[in-house]
Amino acid sequence: MSLVNARAAFETAIKTTVAAADATVTVVFDNMPFTTPGKTKKYVLVSIDFDQATYQPQGASQAYYSGRISCGIFTPSNKGSAASSSLSQSVINALISVNASNYTDSYSVSPRVSEISGPSFTDNENNSHYLSTVSCTFTANA
Repeated sequence: MSLVNARAAFETAIKTTVAAADATVTVVFDNMPFTTPGKTKKYVLVSIDFDQATYQPQGASQAYYSGRISCGIFTPSNKGSAASSSLSQSVINALISVNASNYTDSYSVSPRVSEISGPSFTDNENNSHYLSTVSCTFTANA
């Protein structure tokens, strides 16, 4: 198992679920180059941060990753909160999809998410987009 596989499991779940719900949404991850889309575009910025990389039981260490996933959900400003709520629900669905009994673990990391926070909404009339945030803690292990 590697950090790459753990990250890929969550990235794939988010990208696949959001695209299935709305193909016009761009999903960008913190390890990719990014140019802010125009005022009328919807997009999700995903940051995956690792807090722990091993578990140290008595004896040899085991690969065990934990951390936090933060998703910034951007929808056009002055359009109401319905688009933001809908896109936030897609992100939540993506995050919990790895916990489902029928989830196919193609990365062999047993990804799991814990409590999901949000969506929290922020509207500023000076910004081109309405911002919602959804975040959760996660684990992955071999």
